[in-house]
Amino acid sequence: MTVLSVRGPIFHSPGDEGAFFWWLKKIAAVQRASNRGRNVEIQLRPGKASSDELRELRSLFHRYGMDTSDLEELGR
Repeated sequence: MTVLSVRGPIFHSPGDEGAFFWWLKKIAAVQRASNRGRNVEIQLRPGKASSDELRELRSLFHRYGMDTSDLEELGR
């Protein structure tokens, strides 16, 4: 099991936060996600994430200004 702890985004409204987690949980590689202080903890499903799933994660992280460097490890 892979768990990412990523410095979380700044949400500008409750709806913004809801949209972030809705999108994150729609990505098939994501098993669970939650706030942990100022970080977002993302538990991934066992097995290698597909290139499409990684693209979705990168897109979401980019949109919310989050560091994508941990995602590079998942693509190997």
